[in-house]
Amino acid sequence: MSWWLVSFARRGPGRYLSHLDTARVVQRTFARARVPIALSQGMRPKPRLSLPLPLPVGAEGGDELAVVEVADGTPADAATLEALRAASPVGFEPFRIVDVGERRVRPQARAATYACVLDGDAGAVVAAVERYNTTKDAVRERVSPKGTRRLDLKEYAGSITATPGDGETRLEFTIRHRSDGSARPQELVDLIADWAQVEPTMRGLERLRVVWKDVPPAG
Repeated sequence: MSWWLVSFARRGPGRYLSHLDTARVVQRTFARARVPIALSQGMRPKPRLSLPLPLPVGAEGGDELAVVEVADGTPADAATLEALRAASPVGFEPFRIVDVGERRVRPQARAATYACVLDGDAGAVVAAVERYNTTKDAVRERVSPKGTRRLDLKEYAGSITATPGDGETRLEFTIRHRSDGSARPQELVDLIADWAQVEPTMRGLERLRVVWKDVPPAG
């Protein structure tokens, strides 16, 4: 068996897929393209595939990754990629295959860059972004079923780039993934919206790129 790293984009109607639905789309695309996915052992065999970094529902992704095990000898060539593209539904766009051989890789995200649009007074949003970029810490509370945790967003997110428009501001930022977790895009947007005194509703969230650990370079 061989392991493939399949890079794909999830756009348009595909942004409404859940993490589990996206995995099903990968499985069905391979089946329609007649590229067999290996199955796990046991009473209830399951396809040997994973998506290392879930993408939030409603978000687009320009450089997502699927790890898939296929039969030995299955060519990871241009013809196979074209077959996968032809078999893909609207909103799912595979664009690269890297064959890493028999050793299974377990990619871990180190950083992910996002972009979104925040509505409201652009001047106030830009001022809030400047405040964030220059402040020493930005502590927020994260409430979950496990309790409340104080999170310093400056430890997980780098500087924010703000591009003002007419009643809106495009934000671009990178979130670091550490051994103790990461921040969520919405948490960063909530902070900026709070400081700018605008509604914390972001539009057009897109994950532009991801930096991976233990992933061989393409080609």
